[in-house]
Amino acid sequence: MKNGFTLIEIMISVLILGIGLTSVANSYILALRGVNSVGNNISALMITKEKFENLELASLKGALPSSSAGEIIKSSAKDYKYQQEITQIAESADLAKYLVSACLTTSWSEKNSSKNVTLATYLLKLVIPTKVGI
Repeated sequence: MKNGFTLIEIMISVLILGIGLTSVANSYILALRGVNSVGNNISALMITKEKFENLELASLKGALPSSSAGEIIKSSAKDYKYQQEITQIAESADLAKYLVSACLTTSWSEKNSSKNVTLATYLLKLVIPTKVGI
């Protein structure tokens, strides 16, 4: 009767353990990359939301900005490129005199590719009523 393990049994068990630990380490690295990507996406969404709220407030005050504006926003981790487009709705629509279309996009580079977040809506235009003469 033998007691203990043979050298081949030990080598096979070390091989299986090595493959398992390599898979776990690879999963951990992929999870860290995912966390970084989601962090960038959340930051861009917060920037876009803040700009969007400022645009809505300006719209309610009757001071819509120019139709196309862009800027670079620097944060501690990334540089985000912000772009907004404000366009008139087709004159054939009944609501064209009251609404404009607004599209806000924040983009950034990540792992040699371009990512972006876009928000779009309609904004009220301030319509000044004309005085009717008596």
